[in-house]
Order: sequence, then structure tokens, then C-alpha cells
Amino acid sequence: MSSLKTIGVLSGALFLSVAAHAATTAPANCTPFPQTFNNGTGAAPVSCPAFTVPGATLTSATLSYAADYQFGSEGTNIVTVTFTPAGPAGVTWTPPSVPLTVTGARSSGTPPTGSATATAGVSTAAFSGPFNVNITSAVTQGFVATSSGAVSVVYTYTPPPALTLACPAATGTVGTLYNSALVATGGVPAYTYAILSGNLPPVLGLNTTTGVITGTPTTAGTFTFTPRVTDNIGTTASASTTTCSIVIADLPQPSGTCSTAAASVIFPAGSGPAPENSFLVRYAANLTLGESVVNVTNTGLNGAPLLGPGFGSSVGNICVNVYTFSPDEQLISCCSCMVTPNGLSSLSVNRDLIQRTLTGVIPTSAVVKLVGSVPGTGTLAGGMAAWGTTVHTAAQGLALTETPFRPASLSAGELSSLTGRCASILGNGSGFGICAGCRAGALGAAAQ
Repeated sequence: MSSLKTIGVLSGALFLSVAAHAATTAPANCTPFPQTFNNGTGAAPVSCPAFTVPGATLTSATLSYAADYQFGSEGTNIVTVTFTPAGPAGVTWTPPSVPLTVTGARSSGTPPTGSATATAGVSTAAFSGPFNVNITSAVTQGFVATSSGAVSVVYTYTPPPALTLACPAATGTVGTLYNSALVATGGVPAYTYAILSGNLPPVLGLNTTTGVITGTPTTAGTFTFTPRVTDNIGTTASASTTTCSIVIADLPQPSGTCSTAAASVIFPAGSGPAPENSFLVRYAANLTLGESVVNVTNTGLNGAPLLGPGFGSSVGNICVNVYTFSPDEQLISCCSCMVTPNGLSSLSVNRDLIQRTLTGVIPTSAVVKLVGSVPGTGTLAGGMAAWGTTVHTAAQGLALTETPFRPASLSAGELSSLTGRCASILGNGSGFGICAGCRAGALGAAAQ
């Protein structure tokens, strides 16, 4: 019987399955396969492949042996092929050595087979590299042209745990740092994270290596998305709930106050037109020459107490939300102040709006935008009237000009930008970028 036919039952490529239901590898040939000896006599090793199932835990290893000879002399031929594992270090094989006797005439008879099992020292680390099995062959009767020995190995293992993915924290707040993570377990690290569909809250970002989601939310709402994790061998998993949601709450705002109103103004329900005079714009220039001021009143568009202030409940109050921009479009400060119906309040540009800018740079001119809102609810409110002064050079030296703020159309994008950037300023806790607020009465007005 030829060697190819005899030991072909052990051939085949090494295939390491990581399916959850699998626990053994297919037989893997040790090379040379087979090892041959001229005249049936000699000694040589074969090299057996390492255990390479990623993330799995090796529990046992079994060697299978087969022997053969080719072209024997007339009469009876006897060849003994002995297999002795020579590794890995610290591993004990049972039995430690296996002799197989091949008997036949011109052709050998049925090829004898044997096996050895690793009974001590078995670990994933021990079998992380190739190891040898020594083979010796000796003719004890007759004559043969060649003899051969073939070895294969089968590994038994515990597959890696199933890959799972957990959602991040489900809640956050506008203006407050959100810092949570998608958490993968099982599989084979390292992991790569991605968002398959849906969207994270605006401004929040995903670190695809660590799964961390962080950022300071600027927009309230519920944001649903489907995440995915891919492990080191290409296995993927999505969150056990299929989708994840992060609910971003508006900045807490006590009813009837304006302390954080500038970070949470919203359009009225129904997306109707913006209320009259709910958005006013003006610039302040020549700030190195002298002070510019902003004077603002509440026209009573939202109502007023029937008998005046102090009689009955407050009616018609508005939050005047102030946003100051440098010429390069940087929001350098924001704040809010309460203005009662028919009341008058004021702010100084140098002293109140640009003294402690977010950027640390004090500009020589600025754009001032005013947005009205309902105290407590944050809904856009009209009813503002405002004027600003500017110092400029004149024949007599310096002169002061006062002009009204201009009403402007407020887009959803602009409102989102104003409130979002202000929320970041309030949320960073440094105090920079928060203007000083209003004081009662007018400042620096001159009739023109």
C-alpha cells in the first residue's frame, strides 16, 4: 500500500472555528507530512502547528499517529516506527512514546495507528507556538525501500464568550458635560465601535477605539441610534436592546427666573411666526474711546399687572437674553435679566459684556443680540424695545450717539447656535463668558 493512500486520512488544512457551538479544531497536519526514512531506518522530527483560535481557552490536545512502509522484500517485513512528543515545555503526554509495528510482504498490511493525549501542563500559552514530535524508524525483519510516519493534532477548547454591547447612560442635560460609553464584553479585544444608524445628540462624539461618548449637549430632545462593536477577529454585535437612546433635558430653570434662560430659549409650539420684537440686533464700536451702553424695556406685549407692580401676581415679565459677539464671530459672553412690563434696565458694554470674555480677548467692537423669552418656560417672547449708544469722534472731541436696536428674523439655526454656545459657557463653570447682567434704569443716553 502506498504512503499517500495509507496516511491520506490525516491530511487536510488547519481550520480553527470560533463558532459558539464548536469545541475542537479539525485535524492539522504536522510537517513534513509524512516524514519518510530511506531503507526504513532513521530519526527525524515533525513540527506540529500552534493552537491559534483567538480568544479561546485551550483545554486539551491529542496527537494521532500512523505508520507505513513501501516496497518490501519477498517474505515477511517488519518495521517499527516510534513517535515521541518533544514539547511543548512543561507538557506531559500519555503515553509518552508510541511504537507502531508495520508488518507485510511487498506491500505493508493495514497501517497501524495510535495516539497520545496531553495530560498535564495544558494551557493556551503552552501551545502558542509550534512543537515537535520525534519519529524513529527501524527494520527488524526483511528489507523495505522507505518507511514513513505521519502525525496530526486536534485541539479541544472553550470558545471566547459571546460578544455583547451595552448602551451608554440614557440621560444628559443641556450645558452639562456628558461622559459615558458603549461597553463591549466578550469576543476578542481590541474593539472598534461605530454608529450604524440614527444620531448622537448634537456636539456629542464617539471615540471609535474606546467607545466613550462625550461632549456638552446643546440641544434638548431624545436621540436614538443603533451602535455596533467589532472585535479583533471581525465578530460584530449591536446593543442588546437593538437601539440606544439618550434623552437630553433642558437646563433646569426655576419658574419665574431668568438665571439660565439664555441657554434654553425655544420656539413656540406649532412653529408659527416669531413674536414681534423677540430678536433685536445692534453693534457697539469705538470701545477704546469710551463706554457704550444698552438700554432695554418691556413694551407690555405679553400683558402687565392690572394695578401695577406689587398688586396681584406678576404678569408679562420677559427674560432679555443677551449674546455678545466679537467681530470674528466668537460668542464672548451671554447672560439673562428679568425685565418687567414698562420697566427699564441697562447694561454697560465694556463693564458688563466684554470685561470677562470666554476667549480672554477684549475686542474694540462687538455685536449685541437680544432674544426675549418667557421666564420659566424658555418659550420665545416678543415685547422688547432697546437702544444702544456709541462714542465717536466729533469736531468738539468725542460725541455720543444713541440709536435703537433693529428687529431681525430669527432662524432655528441661529437660535440653536446662540443657546448651544451659551450652554457651553454656563456649563464650563469658569465664570468667563458670563456677562454681569442688567441693572435698573438707563445709562448714557443722549437725545439725538
